[in-house]
Amino acid sequence: MELLRVTRDMYGQAALQGVTWELIPWFAGASVAFIVGHALFAALWMPRIKNKGKKPSSFVPAAGR
Repeated sequence: MELLRVTRDMYGQAALQGVTWELIPWFAGASVAFIVGHALFAALWMPRIKNKGKKPSSFVPAAGR
């Protein structure tokens, strides 16, 4: 499988013309994996990181102390 299409320009140097269409499913899959991984990270671990060291929201200080 030829991943990159390379030709020669008028000066004889290699010039990249493009990449093969066969790579689109790989990049689409990597994109979906990144989005799902980020969503899981944000849903599961971010609340713990944001609230680290804070008092629970149910904490109510005693009045008059």
